[in-house]
Amino acid sequence: MFEEHFEVFLADTDESRRIHYNIRYQVYCEEMGFENKEDFPNKEERDEYDDHSRHFIVRHKHTCAWVGAMRLILKKDSPLPLEKNCTLNETIENPVDCKSVELSRLCLIKEIRRRSTDNEPPLGLSSEESVQTIYHDTDKVRLFHKHRKNPNIIWGLLHAATDYGRQNNIKHCFFLTTNALARVLRKGGLTMHTIGSPYFHKGERFPFRMDVNEVCRKEIWRNYTASYRLYSELETVRIDIAA
Repeated sequence: MFEEHFEVFLADTDESRRIHYNIRYQVYCEEMGFENKEDFPNKEERDEYDDHSRHFIVRHKHTCAWVGAMRLILKKDSPLPLEKNCTLNETIENPVDCKSVELSRLCLIKEIRRRSTDNEPPLGLSSEESVQTIYHDTDKVRLFHKHRKNPNIIWGLLHAATDYGRQNNIKHCFFLTTNALARVLRKGGLTMHTIGSPYFHKGERFPFRMDVNEVCRKEIWRNYTASYRLYSELETVRIDIAA
């Protein structure tokens, strides 16, 4: 079970958002070389979309190591990144009563990915692999069941994204990914709609739409009893212990 080993937090404090940005720096700058590390001297990879985003982080329960990240960019007055980069065959609307978001910067540190040399995208999944992956036992992330296959962290993050959308009246979640990864996610039971032509950046990426209410009803979530917690809850616990 995912929840035996990992937990997802909404980064609702300055400290937790710094953790999120640092995970992105580790993956996109140090491990993958997708971004220039010299552009981020404080070791926090971020951009202009982060000011109107919701940030998530994943913790390994047994070591308390932070191992993954994801953000949801809220559609404001300006276009989403996907709208700027792709030719779409539908308009992304953002009515006041039902919002849209773009899921991006979904990544795992190399100790969690299947191969530390993965180069598209940094998720530990390739075209024909199972939606489950074997996590490696390392000093940073020491697993108690080394040879057991565990539900992938990606699904835990996607579950958090869809649950956040359901709770916050978000109708559509858009994202860019490869057709290879899209096949893996669809095989796992996720409904995704192709909405335009590909965008070429570190490989070929296609734009997809997920309908939040539709995805929330999927059987793929039957083994997930929780989606995410607030990071501020951890800070409250630390204050209570110190007191």
